[in-house]
Amino acid sequence: MAHSHSPSSSSHGASAATGGMNLKKIILVGVGSLVTFAVGIIWAYFIWAGQLSAIQEATGRAAPASELGKQEIGIVDQVVFSHDNRLELWKAERAKHLGSYGWVNRAKGVAHMPIEEAMKRVVAAPPDIAGEGVPPAAAPAAPPPAAAVDQNSKEESKKEKGSRKAPKNVENVKADKAGGAP
Repeated sequence: MAHSHSPSSSSHGASAATGGMNLKKIILVGVGSLVTFAVGIIWAYFIWAGQLSAIQEATGRAAPASELGKQEIGIVDQVVFSHDNRLELWKAERAKHLGSYGWVNRAKGVAHMPIEEAMKRVVAAPPDIAGEGVPPAAAPAAPPPAAAVDQNSKEESKKEKGSRKAPKNVENVKADKAGGAP
């Protein structure tokens, strides 16, 4: 016995069109959530207002902010970047310092000079600092005294003459091998 079901003749036709969901329950849950959320917001507002009035009664009214409108509060820059010219002022000040003469510490006698002049001086006469990439200038060697030169040259010539002669024992070995006496 086969039964034919048509959507219009069945008692389940309305629930088949909505996929078996009860829309009334869904709407009631959504509205209930919104009402709960609204009540929570109102309740939090009254708690906040009560706490604020309690704080003001205990400590007094807050003083107006005295640092508002300043370019820098603490370490935080508050200026609009398009109106900020502090970097250009700093660069101009540093360029002026690098291009002029002046005192770094007058009590110790330390002064500064223009950077271009300082670079020219360093290139013209590099510092004699060992291990800094610039070898120290070699000092010219003083000539030895004349008597010492004569004695040294005599000793060197004796050494050269002695090295040209073969030792006696070497000559004896050669003579023995040849079969004769020296």
